[in-house]
Amino acid sequence: MYSLSFFWLMLLASIVAMLGRFIKIPYTIALVLTGLVVGYSGLLPGVYLEPHILFAIFLPPLLFEAGINIHFRSLQRQWKIILVLAVLGTVISTLVVGYGMHYFLGLPIIIALLFGAVISPTDPISVMALFKRLGVNERLSMIVEAESLFNDGIAVVLFGVIESVMITSKFSLSQSIFAFFVTVCGGAVIGIILGTTASRLTQEFDDHLLEITLTTVVAYGSYLAAESAGVSGVIAVVAASLVMGNYGLPKGMTPASRMAVLSFWEYAAFAVNSMVFLLVGLEITSMPMVADLKAIIVAVGVVLIGRATSIYSLSALLSTFGQHIPVKWRHVLVWGGLRGALSMAMVLGISTDVSERELLVPLIFGVVLFSLVGQGLTIEPLVSKLGLSRKKCNLVKYQLLLGENLSLRSAVEELDRNVRQGAISQSTSNQMIQRLSLRQQEIDQDIAELYTLNENIAANEMKKAERIVLIAQKMAFQNAARSEIIEWSVAANLISKLEEEQEAKETSHDS
Repeated sequence: MYSLSFFWLMLLASIVAMLGRFIKIPYTIALVLTGLVVGYSGLLPGVYLEPHILFAIFLPPLLFEAGINIHFRSLQRQWKIILVLAVLGTVISTLVVGYGMHYFLGLPIIIALLFGAVISPTDPISVMALFKRLGVNERLSMIVEAESLFNDGIAVVLFGVIESVMITSKFSLSQSIFAFFVTVCGGAVIGIILGTTASRLTQEFDDHLLEITLTTVVAYGSYLAAESAGVSGVIAVVAASLVMGNYGLPKGMTPASRMAVLSFWEYAAFAVNSMVFLLVGLEITSMPMVADLKAIIVAVGVVLIGRATSIYSLSALLSTFGQHIPVKWRHVLVWGGLRGALSMAMVLGISTDVSERELLVPLIFGVVLFSLVGQGLTIEPLVSKLGLSRKKCNLVKYQLLLGENLSLRSAVEELDRNVRQGAISQSTSNQMIQRLSLRQQEIDQDIAELYTLNENIAANEMKKAERIVLIAQKMAFQNAARSEIIEWSVAANLISKLEEEQEAKETSHDS
């Protein structure tokens, strides 16, 4: 039964991915909408989102893949902003949402705070794909991605602290704060230890299959070890992934192995995301939305107020300490704070003994649905309206100029060919080439102006040029080895050195 359901879910994900090339809707949102259609039509009965499966099986690869792709250098430059938004922002959002739900819907304060903790973690998957397509500032992209990565762990810890207070019916501010820090720091220590150990082991062998297996063990092992020790498994996975991504991969793996490991985790994250967001859509259809529509609308408003309060207040605070966040970025951080599968897993994991669980579940699902569809589909117009989309118009113009330049060069080559064949005279060809050369000079000037307007264009073209040079050099070494000018072992060493130099350049570009 489970294997058949898995097959149909992956088939649906593949179809949606292919259709996504023609429909301009973020992939994850398209998956949720597909899940809604499938759920309401009853095509996949009995398939549901099991919270324990999501936490133990789906969550580690999602967190690990995100963590290994974040560079310390970029993180270090924004660490103050990210730390404040992830920790204080999550706490403020939880409190504002909690007291808002208590005031407007009359929920008991502890239940309302539990709701605040559950709905606080953000999911940037759809937003990051959009940012990449629109060419949004890399610093803003880093803040959004890293804040989401860390606030997942903070929200899960807050959820655990509040839930323990509900179970024991005892609350102590000092004990709660102590438990919070122990849970966070304990998870970080376990993740760092396992990540460092695995990173050292990768230096002892060069086998991409073993290294993929080792990273998989680290991803799941750090989560399970932390949970067994009573600390945050989410924080442990994040810490382990950051160590592996910044120490294990560059120091202990060859370029070929790094490529294999990163490709594996890219696919793992894609597959897991596809499953999760389809299941999100399916789960929403089983919730009694209509009966709680008014409460859901109130909850959506309160959650947006909580997000806005945390972002705007902390941005102002950070500005006083020299960590300025542009006002336009603040709007994007508020509206781009989408909620996702983690919130749904936490609310499904609430004990059935909690009488308000039947109210919390549809409220969370309703907020998540609005967030993914309502905010997810309107974030692009907001980014464009704020003038943060640097790539869209400039890139189109750049591509038009590049295409025209290619056509002019082809025309020159065709004129030369016709001259050689005697079809036209050399003098006529020279006159035409002179006209074309003037236009080529104008195109070069226009492209140079675009470089100043959008540094991404110049950076991407430089990367393309570096790749062209790298491929040419590798082919030269391979041809030299085939011609027995140099030995294959020498060619392999030279190619490996080139790949390492290219990897270092790409890392510096990313930072």
